[in-house]
Amino acid sequence: MTGHGIGMAETLLGLDGFRVLEVTEGEGELIVRVETVAEAAACDGCGRRAESHDRVDRVFRDLPCFGRPVRLVWWKRRWRCRRSQCPSRTWTETSEEISTRTVFTRRAGSEMCRQVGTNARPVAQLAREFGVEWWTVMNAVIERGTPLVDNPDRVGSVATLGLDETRFSEQTGTSQPSTSPGSSTWTTNA
Repeated sequence: MTGHGIGMAETLLGLDGFRVLEVTEGEGELIVRVETVAEAAACDGCGRRAESHDRVDRVFRDLPCFGRPVRLVWWKRRWRCRRSQCPSRTWTETSEEISTRTVFTRRAGSEMCRQVGTNARPVAQLAREFGVEWWTVMNAVIERGTPLVDNPDRVGSVATLGLDETRFSEQTGTSQPSTSPGSSTWTTNA
């Protein structure tokens, strides 16, 4: 895809700070090659203007598009400080949209977690949709879901607490429902 189609692809991609270089079709997937729009960078060590030193491809999974998995190929710049005594020497660019510790974009990981947690979708099904392995989706669910589950404010205060009468009877052996008509209370023989 070239020309005006690239602008449409960038709109569909929706990743701030990135431009689409090309979109190709792979075997059962779309391959979107991107780069950042940054033309300059400053050295973290000394603050001087850095120069582009090299490029490396990093591959990530993104949200599926038109029913197909998307492989996002980020053509990352490796920057170099111009000052030879600077301890920073070289580094690669980073983005808030993509964690370098994972194989998927942040939004893809969040969507995996949402689909499993909120929509009760099977992990294996999502793995097929995203074109990844089962454990990749499960890692996204654990990484993003654990803070949600551990948050004590996610449930709110308890107004009424239910009790499983079958389980209660098994544990104590002394609990029985009241036999009075219309009664919903339990009596316990101590």
